[in-house]
Amino acid sequence: MHLFFITSDICYVDHERSPQANHVAGGFTIFEGDAEGDTHCHGFVWTDDETSTDFRYKANTLFYVSMRDHMKNRGYVRNVPGAPMCGCVEQMPTVERADCTQTSDRFFFKFDYNEGETNPISATVVSRKIQFAACDDGNGNTNDLRSKFLQLRNATGDAEEFENDAEEFSKYVPGVDQCPNEIVKFLATKNITPLV
Repeated sequence: MHLFFITSDICYVDHERSPQANHVAGGFTIFEGDAEGDTHCHGFVWTDDETSTDFRYKANTLFYVSMRDHMKNRGYVRNVPGAPMCGCVEQMPTVERADCTQTSDRFFFKFDYNEGETNPISATVVSRKIQFAACDDGNGNTNDLRSKFLQLRNATGDAEEFENDAEEFSKYVPGVDQCPNEIVKFLATKNITPLV
C-alpha cells in the first residue's frame, strides 16, 4: 500500500513494521483523537493475475500516485514520523481509511486491407492510453482502498481465504471510527491497558 499526507485518522505506528525507514528496532507511536493533524493516505491494490490491468500497470500507478498526483499536483511530500513514505500495507501505520486509485487502459489499432490475400484485414496496435481514476468496488463505494481490496479478494472465490485476508487487512486499515478499538487491541499486544 502507498500512503501519503486530509482523508484519514492515523491510529498508531508500530515501528517494528519498518525498521529500514525509521532505523529503530522497536517502539510505537499512538495518535489519539486528532493528534496527528490533517493526514492524507492513499493506496492501490492489484491481483496476482499477470494479465490484469492492475497488475501490468502497478509501477505506472505507483509513479502516477506518488510523483505526479501527490507530489507535483498536491504538494504531499511528508511521511508519518517513524514510517516510510510508501510501502506495502504491512509496513505502514494503521489508519482508519485510505483513498484508492485504479488503473485502466485503452488500445488504439490501425487496420489495413490487403486485397487478394488469404486474410485481407490485419490489425496493429499503434498506441495505448493508461488512465487513472478513483477506485470503484462495483457496490457504490468509491475512492476507498478497503472496499477495493475486499472486492478483488472476494473475486478469488475462496471464502476461507477471503475471511483470513480481510481480517489481516483490517489490522492496517480497520475502517472509519475504528482507531480507538485498534489502539486498545494493539496496546494489549504490548501488555498495556490504557487508562480510561
